[in-house]
Amino acid sequence: MMYLLYILIGLLIVLGVNLAITAFWAMHDMYVHRDREDQDLATFKKYFVKNNNIPTKMSDIFN
Repeated sequence: MMYLLYILIGLLIVLGVNLAITAFWAMHDMYVHRDREDQDLATFKKYFVKNNNIPTKMSDIFN
């Protein structure tokens, strides 16, 4: 039973680190392209989706 807990905690750590790194690169891209685009949530979402490498929807898995 503890192995399942360890697996769950490991997956949460991996996903958390991936999201943190993706957010970092999205903020970096926003900073690099700050003269061409507005600095708002829509721009962050655009770069976050571009940098994300884990599918967030079921339809992304099959594309």
